[in-house]
Amino acid sequence: MKNLSIFLYVVSFLFASICISAQNGLLAEYFDGTNFNHKVATRIDDKIDMYWNNRPPVDGIDPHECSIRWTGRLQSPKTGTYTFSARVDDGIRVWVGGVKVIDDWGLNDVGIFSGEVKMEAGKMYDLKVEYFNALVEGEITLLWEIPKEEETNWLNRWLSDARPVVIESEYFYQPVMLQPLINKSSETAEKPKPVANPKPTVKPSPAPEKEVATVETIQKYTPENIQFERAKADILPESFPDLDELADFLNRHTHLKVTIEGHTDYVGDAYKNVILSQDRADAVAAYLIEKGVAEDRLEAKGYGGSRPLAKSDGRKYHPENRRVAFIIK
Repeated sequence: MKNLSIFLYVVSFLFASICISAQNGLLAEYFDGTNFNHKVATRIDDKIDMYWNNRPPVDGIDPHECSIRWTGRLQSPKTGTYTFSARVDDGIRVWVGGVKVIDDWGLNDVGIFSGEVKMEAGKMYDLKVEYFNALVEGEITLLWEIPKEEETNWLNRWLSDARPVVIESEYFYQPVMLQPLINKSSETAEKPKPVANPKPTVKPSPAPEKEVATVETIQKYTPENIQFERAKADILPESFPDLDELADFLNRHTHLKVTIEGHTDYVGDAYKNVILSQDRADAVAAYLIEKGVAEDRLEAKGYGGSRPLAKSDGRKYHPENRRVAFIIK
C-alpha cells in the first residue's frame, strides 16, 4: 500500500510538471525606438493581432516610435506548405524554424507581405517575429494558411481552399522553466569544521589609481565623427578604432551615461532622414553594447536634418551635417 502511494505521488508530480512545462502564447518584448533601443516591458501575448494610434500597446513606450519582438514555438497541425502573411504598418521580419519567411524592414503604409515554408504535422518550430512602427499609427497581424487535403471533387476543392486566418494561441507555446528540486540531504550534511590556527591573510596590493573622468579626458575619448556607408546605417571599418577606445573608456568609468545623436543633412525626404539618423544612432549603440557597455547607459536619438551645422537654400548638400554626436554625462 505504501509503495502504491509513492507511485501515485510520483505519477501526479510528473503529470503536473508536464502540464506547467509550457504555456500557450508568445514572449513579447516591447522596446522604445524603431530598432529595439530600450526595453520597456515584457509579457506573454496570446496572438499577434493589434492596432493602435496614440495609445501604445503597453504603457511606457512611444506609440509612434517603437519595436516589438515575439519569440516562442509554433506547432503545425498538418503536413504541407504553409503560407505566412502579415498585415503591417511599418516593418516586419518573420522566422519559422530558422527560415526567414517574411522580410520587409522598411516604412510601409498597411502593406501585406507573405512567404512559404514546409512544416510537418505535430512538430514544434521555433518562431521569431520582429516589428517596428515609425510615425503615426501602428498595426500588425500575423496570419497563416493551413494546407488542406487534396479533393477530387471540384466543389469540395473550391470549398476547402485555404484562406489566411489569424494564428490563434492554441498553436503558440512558450516554455516555462521549472525550478530545480532542492537536495535536502545537502542541507543536513555536516558542515566542515573550522581550521585551527588559520594562516594570516595576506593583504592585497593597493589598486592602481583610477583614471579621473575630467572634461579633457572625456573629450579625448569622444569620437569626432563616425563614418557610414552612403545612405545606410552600416558603420565603416575606419571608425571601429575610435568606437573601441570609447567603449574601453566607458567600461572603465561605469558611472557615465551617453546620449548618441544621429543627424543628417536637411536636403531630401524629411521622414526618411529621421529614420536614417535613428538607425545610425542605434547602430553605434549596438556596437558599444557588443563591446561590453551596459544597454541602460546608452540612449540613441535620431534628429534627421532638424539640427544642421551648416545651412543653405536647401539645394546644396553639406557633408558636415551628416554626423553622429556624443553627449557623455
